[in-house]
Amino acid sequence: MIHPVSTSRLLVFLFLGAGLLSACDSQDSTALVNEARTLAAAGDHKAAIIQLKNALAQDEDHAEARFALGTLYFEQLELASAEKEFRRARQAGYAENAANIMIARTLLGQRDFQRVLDELPASTGSEADAATLNALRATAELGLNRKDDARKTLQRALDAAPGNADVHLAQAHLALADNDVAKARQALDEALRIDAGHRDSLHLKGSLLRAIQEPKEATAVYREILRIDPRNVAARLALADLAIADGRLEDARKEVAAALKTRPGNLQARYTEAVIDFQEKKVPRARDTLAAVLKAAPDYGPALLLAGAVEYALGNLQTAETHLNKVLKAAPNNLYAVRLLAATQVRLGRADDASRTLAPALKAAGEDVGVLTVAGEIALARKDYARAATYFEDAAQRNPDNAALRTELAITRLAQGDSRAMDDLQAAAALEGEDSGNRAETLLILNQLKQKQFDAALARIAALEKKQGANPLTWNYRGGAYLGKQDAARARDSFGQALKLDPAFYPAAANLAQLDLKDNRPDAARQRFEGILKADPTHLNAMLALADAAMRARDEKAYVGWLEKAAAAHPQALPPRLALARHLLGKGERNKALALAREALNANPGHPAALDLLGSVQLALGDTVNAQGSYRSLAERLPGQAMPLIKLAAVQVAAKDLPGARKSLLDALLAQPDSLDAQMMLGHVEIQSGRHDEAQGIARQVQKQQPTAAAGFILEGDAALARKDHPAALAAFERAHKLAPAGALLLRQQQALN
Repeated sequence: MIHPVSTSRLLVFLFLGAGLLSACDSQDSTALVNEARTLAAAGDHKAAIIQLKNALAQDEDHAEARFALGTLYFEQLELASAEKEFRRARQAGYAENAANIMIARTLLGQRDFQRVLDELPASTGSEADAATLNALRATAELGLNRKDDARKTLQRALDAAPGNADVHLAQAHLALADNDVAKARQALDEALRIDAGHRDSLHLKGSLLRAIQEPKEATAVYREILRIDPRNVAARLALADLAIADGRLEDARKEVAAALKTRPGNLQARYTEAVIDFQEKKVPRARDTLAAVLKAAPDYGPALLLAGAVEYALGNLQTAETHLNKVLKAAPNNLYAVRLLAATQVRLGRADDASRTLAPALKAAGEDVGVLTVAGEIALARKDYARAATYFEDAAQRNPDNAALRTELAITRLAQGDSRAMDDLQAAAALEGEDSGNRAETLLILNQLKQKQFDAALARIAALEKKQGANPLTWNYRGGAYLGKQDAARARDSFGQALKLDPAFYPAAANLAQLDLKDNRPDAARQRFEGILKADPTHLNAMLALADAAMRARDEKAYVGWLEKAAAAHPQALPPRLALARHLLGKGERNKALALAREALNANPGHPAALDLLGSVQLALGDTVNAQGSYRSLAERLPGQAMPLIKLAAVQVAAKDLPGARKSLLDALLAQPDSLDAQMMLGHVEIQSGRHDEAQGIARQVQKQQPTAAAGFILEGDAALARKDHPAALAAFERAHKLAPAGALLLRQQQALN
């Protein structure tokens, strides 16, 4: 509760003479304070703050001005500034208890609970002030999870002032901490009986009603807040949230607009606006709105979570992963974030990472349909079709009307050759609504194209267009069907129609470019991607395609230029940085390549491709210590895979750490026993270590695994040559040359003969 300001001090000026009187025509500080109050009452907080600052410029110890300025900051949630002004008001002589109450409110808003208890002892003033301050102290004790202390503090406050609304509000908070919803409602009703306009109690009651799924009653509470305070942004945004939950997006947008009219820079309102955009499938617009929110509040959890969902929907998977990792670092048990991160990692081709991410959720919430669905997608990515089918069947049983689940189940059955797959797809297609994306219909079309049933696919495409109208995707499929029928003219026309509907539709442009290249028209192919950039100037794939075109044309300057543009437009995108770093490495510009590799890893912490790139550049620079660190990190990110261990072994060989290389290669062979690369490298490590018999044994093993390949005989020849058994070496190299003739093998034979 904000207490009224005490009687203003009047500054009396005694003017001796007309000259002095005429020189003093400006307003005094008290008049400026009064004018500020009038402006604030009219809703012009910005002008009110200016006038209060003008007053303080004339009299920096004007207590009423300090308190009024603190109140305006508090109402705009600028809590640190509010705290500072309330403290200066108290120092300047403002009523101590009233100032302490507001200082306590600002500290609670900043979740600085201990300072409330340390700096603001219980009031010794009026019963009302003492009770209010004790109620705020009890709230701080609850924030520190000291419920017993809070209970005692509140009892003292209640005994002293049973008719204080703040005390009953704090009792409601205590009841909620005890999970006693009924008692919390009773306490709030009592607070509002005492003071029907007690806004903090109204807000808590609205939140409680929303939590227990009583949206109509909650709406009535927020409408009451707006009747009392039409400029209350929190109530506006709560109504917007209720409208979003009810699917009334237009109503939600109106509430957000009203909130932004009151406070144009309110981040919560901007975030809610992005939620509405996302719900309306205006995904790029949602991303742009969120960018401003995250710039001002980079650690705001809800915005980071929504940004993860937005980037996932846009296909910017590395960026989505970065946002979602931040969310889970702050809130490890956020189920939606866990599911979305795992789904992102699956789409990035990292099924093992996805499995580790989802494992806690699968254990704790194994009956959640979303968790089961992502688990099925992970199994599908691992080609474990039986397990995928089990997850999808379980999810489909829990939600039988979900077309997407029936579609996923059909995918697993298609992969297993299960005859029920087409029935599942047909059922899913029947369940799909207009806004579903018609994935089942799409899969039926793709399956028909795969089976070269081009006429049937064209018929289904026509039926799908009647259902959802023409769109670029269906025209692109139609083009694919005509390509299958060897009708290039109609294929071109279909792809062209897709681009007419969406000039930034990359798949159609890529298909047309392939036809242009087939007709030996590279300039026309390049123009296809330039057209994409006219519609979407930062389209990543179009820039990369133009870089590839420049490479084919041997235009190094253009190749580098397009990669640099792509990297600048997409600060977290890996493909342009990987390509550019490898190009620089090939040109011998290793330090530039190193800077780019570090930039790629900083933008995508822990990403396997970025770690691999950094390790390869470090090795090229001869920095074997840091290269080993990079590849060890890569091995940790990809447990159970041979590739990172083989690369680590290569660095260890370069560092002349043959025992370390042997261990890494043996670990690689535990992960993948038939890895030819690991076997051959281990064989040569054994040769360098003088362990010729062990190398010979590996060679025999390779020959047994791949009897028609030259590799095992080459290794046998190298081992024999190392122990100076020249006839055996010559025989092995001759056998290898017979299986795979090569000049290098002739040189090895010559070496053995010499």
